[in-house]
Amino acid sequence: MNSNLLRRIIYLLLFAFFIWLALATRHHKEWFYPLIVKYGGDVIWAGAFLFLLRTIFINTALWKLAVWCYVLGVLDEVSQLIRTPFADVARTTTLGKLMFGQGFLWSDILCYAIGTLLAFLILILLEKTYSKRKEVIR
Repeated sequence: MNSNLLRRIIYLLLFAFFIWLALATRHHKEWFYPLIVKYGGDVIWAGAFLFLLRTIFINTALWKLAVWCYVLGVLDEVSQLIRTPFADVARTTTLGKLMFGQGFLWSDILCYAIGTLLAFLILILLEKTYSKRKEVIR
């Protein structure tokens, strides 16, 4: 199997798991501590987005993807300050709430930073492990 394909599959599986986990913090609050219920979804969501970016842009420098992940998260959060009829209608749907949020919160910007950083560290560990494994096989 192509090594990039294998990496993409792993990152896509991590993306799916993180999305499930983020949704679980919203729908199964009894499973988590109150702090995780309040902030965990946003932290996990940012991490999931970095895994998605890594799946798509497999050869881009990881630090660049992390910066883009955070910048896009902040832009998404700031976009919640914009009130247009279309945006308001989109935010009433489940998908719209998940993608665009419901209201601006400063705490979300911090959550995006933490989530991006945690996913960045996970990806560094995975990629170091992968490169060491690749060297052993040669």
